[in-house]
Amino acid sequence: MAASKAQRAAAAKKRAQAVALRIAGMDWATIAERTGYRSAGAACTAVTEAMKANLHEQAHNAEELRALTVMRYDRLQAAYWPDALKGDKKAADVVLKCLAGRARIEGTEAPTRLNVDAQKLGDEILALLDDHGGDGAVP
Repeated sequence: MAASKAQRAAAAKKRAQAVALRIAGMDWATIAERTGYRSAGAACTAVTEAMKANLHEQAHNAEELRALTVMRYDRLQAAYWPDALKGDKKAADVVLKCLAGRARIEGTEAPTRLNVDAQKLGDEILALLDDHGGDGAVP
C-alpha cells in the first residue's frame, strides 16, 4: 500500500530534521534518537539519500539555467544579427559577445594554449640539479 500524503509529509519533515542535526554536527546515534529513526545506520541512510536528492535537484536546476541562458543569448544574437551583417560595429560587438558567452556556458570555448620552450625548461632543470651537487635533492 502506498504511503498517504500525510505519511510522506511526516517522513520528509523527519529527514529534514535529521539533515539539520547532521549539519549542526550531531552524531548518527543522537540523530536517530532525536528524530525517531530505528538506528544510527537508518539515520545515516536517510540523510545520505536526502543529500543525494538535493545534489541531483541542484544539478538539474543548473542545467535548466544554462539552457535558459543559451536561449537568451540566441534571442539577443538574432536581434542584432541583421545590423551586424550590415556593418554596424556595436551590433557586431553584441553578436560576438553572445557567441563568446554561449561558448563559455556550453563548454565549447577553445582551451588556452601554453607554449613552453622544452629546451629552456630542460636546461633550467639541469642547472638546478647541478646547483645541488647532482644528487637530485631540490629544496
